[in-house]
Amino acid sequence: MTELTFRLLVSLTALITVAGIVADELGSGKLPEPLRSVKAQAKALAVASSKKSSIVGAVRISLVAGYFLSLLALALFAPFSPWAYLFFTLAWSALTFSDAPHILPRSFVPLYEASLLLNGAVLALCFLSPLAARFMAT
Repeated sequence: MTELTFRLLVSLTALITVAGIVADELGSGKLPEPLRSVKAQAKALAVASSKKSSIVGAVRISLVAGYFLSLLALALFAPFSPWAYLFFTLAWSALTFSDAPHILPRSFVPLYEASLLLNGAVLALCFLSPLAARFMAT
């Protein structure tokens, strides 16, 4: 895999992740009423926990920002970036799990799944492919 192809894959990962977040927000209206109310309750709890403690809000913002900054660092082949990306991917996953339930309309599930698959593919390329040596250079 060339560096350009890897950078394109990293860019696609960022794009699909943003598209998934936007689709999650815009697609809420397509859910049946019972699911909309459950999703609204879960979102209200997450917002309330962030408002209750500024530390929780700062951690949430830091995780999202760190995730996207680590993607940028990957595209620039920074030596620390695979580990930072692994950390922020796992931390964001834990945050998503803690905010459960995660309810999406059926039509938006492929975007969410594509985001997860691309995250895994990028991580595998960073640690298991010949491209991994590029991150070891100083």
